[in-house]
Amino acid sequence: MSILGLIFMKGNSVKESEVWDFLRRLGVFPTKMHSVFGDPKKLITQVFVRQRYLDYLRIPHTDPVEYEFQWGPRTKLETSKMKVLKFVAKVHNQDPKDWPGQYLEALAEEEARARPETETGGPPSSS
Repeated sequence: MSILGLIFMKGNSVKESEVWDFLRRLGVFPTKMHSVFGDPKKLITQVFVRQRYLDYLRIPHTDPVEYEFQWGPRTKLETSKMKVLKFVAKVHNQDPKDWPGQYLEALAEEEARARPETETGGPPSSS
């Protein structure tokens, strides 16, 4: 959830190096086995990617090669930007509205999810 929050708060994609800088501040290092997470680099760049929680994308035209993370399709199905924003707000003991850009984006997503599929271009209901 922390990584999903970082991705959302940074504009829906974040460089891999920023993820590791963030996790180091939490005591999680890419090359050091963790008592809870095991091999963090493998967990994040392989397991979460294979499970489709994260997309791990090469950033074009970078030398040396750099990668970025975005939310994967499974994350988009199983949570929402508003839920993630509420998590971030709780961690910081603040209100989601304290981040107006992200709050409006999350609100727009909530409203889009609430519309019937026929309004969003999906198939009409069979009722």
